[in-house]
Amino acid sequence: MHHNDNVMREFTTANYIVRCSAEEELDLDLSWDEDGQVAKGIESGEFIVFCAHVEVIHRPTGAVLGEDYLGSCIYKDFEDFMDHRECGKQNRKWAKQGKEVRCDSYFMDMIGEAIREARKNYAGMKLGQLRTVAE
Repeated sequence: MHHNDNVMREFTTANYIVRCSAEEELDLDLSWDEDGQVAKGIESGEFIVFCAHVEVIHRPTGAVLGEDYLGSCIYKDFEDFMDHRECGKQNRKWAKQGKEVRCDSYFMDMIGEAIREARKNYAGMKLGQLRTVAE
C-alpha cells in the first residue's frame, strides 16, 4: 500500500482504497483576494494551501481506477475541507423539517466523482491502460 504523509482521509474495503491526500499547490492564484487578507492568513499560518487529490485504488492490482483533483484549496485545516460531517448533520436536520435543500461539500463531490470514474473504468478494466500506485 502507498503511504503519504499528507493523507487526509482513507477508506479501505476488501477490494478498494479511497484516499484523499493534500498535495503541494503549484499554481496558487490569489487574484480574487482584493484586500490581501487571505494572503496574510497564508503567510501567518492561519490558512493552509493545498491541492486535494482523491483516488480510488483497486487493491488486488494497485490500479488507480478513478481520481479527482481540486487545486487552490485554502482552509484553516484539513478538517474544514472535509466538512461532510457538518453537511450530514445539516441535511438530517433539514430532512426532519421536510426540506429538500441539501448541503454539499467539495470533499463529498470529489469522492463521488472518483467513485463514478472508477465504476466506469472497472466495467471495461484493461490494466495496461490504468496508472498504478507505487508501493
